[in-house]
Amino acid sequence: MKKTLYFIFILIASSMLNACQTVHSTISPEYDLQTHPLIGKIWSVKQQKFVRLETLNNELLRKNIILLGETHDNARHHQLQAQFVHYLNKEKLANKQQLSLAFEMLEQGQQMTIDTFISENYGQKIPVAQQIDTLEKQLKWQQSGWPDWAYYRPIFSLAVKNQLPILAANAELKQIRQIIKQGASVLKPKEQQRLKKYRYNETLQQKLEQEVQSAHCGMLPEKMLAPMLLGQQSRDLAMTQVLQKSMTQKNQQTILIAGSGHTRTDYGIPFYLRQESPKLSLISIAFIEVSKQKLKAKDYTQAWNQTTQKLPFDYVWFTPRAKRDDQCEKMKAYMSKKH
Repeated sequence: MKKTLYFIFILIASSMLNACQTVHSTISPEYDLQTHPLIGKIWSVKQQKFVRLETLNNELLRKNIILLGETHDNARHHQLQAQFVHYLNKEKLANKQQLSLAFEMLEQGQQMTIDTFISENYGQKIPVAQQIDTLEKQLKWQQSGWPDWAYYRPIFSLAVKNQLPILAANAELKQIRQIIKQGASVLKPKEQQRLKKYRYNETLQQKLEQEVQSAHCGMLPEKMLAPMLLGQQSRDLAMTQVLQKSMTQKNQQTILIAGSGHTRTDYGIPFYLRQESPKLSLISIAFIEVSKQKLKAKDYTQAWNQTTQKLPFDYVWFTPRAKRDDQCEKMKAYMSKKH
């Protein structure tokens, strides 16, 4: 029985690592622009004040790597990401520079498929919409477990229209499953050393395990917490490496589209990048859904960081909440069915 349960949780862990919901996202009417004072505002964590979009845009132009942290099923987050991609590409073109797009949603094993798509489509007289449909099919997006392609289509459309490099940033799900089941021994020696180098101290390990448990509705057995956390850290380090490799040209700039949990500055990808490549300049922006009970920016710190009482990003853009089903109820139903 224990072995069967362990296998079930491996499957749950693998899908939950994507932190995705397949439900369609809509803006909840109780959080429109008139009812919540934070929606549309940009908070500078360093300055502890709200800033104008123009101020943020000017800072973005000076960075090598830009991390845009999302909630995967929030349509507004993807609209804002597309807005940044459009702006930065326009500025880069004006200065004859190169912009690349990296995605958490794409596994590194898909890079060959992406490169083939680019070689067969970029520069050809093929309608952009047709190219995007082809890309979706070649990526097998509908089978990937990520939210509907419609969320990400505007971003990929900008990439295709402007012939931007597309980078598959994430570790392969198959490998993450192996890490969760068997530990870091399944990795190459260099990757094992990197994980060992960044091993969490006991206090942080316990804190992060609590977060993993909370994110999974308190339904994970204790023995699954550390393996889940190891899988998450492995994904962060894998994406870190892809971003490092993208900096091959002097005027290169790369945007990473990823979940906000990966883009946090305290122990996410920005932390590893600053350790591994201190000369790179980077910035992390998180799109955070507002809460009806939290009317000030500082009200959100405890939910993200209980130790330093600071939001673990460089900037936060507050957005409406996406309307979604109760994920804990769905997980309970799933577990009941499996039992």
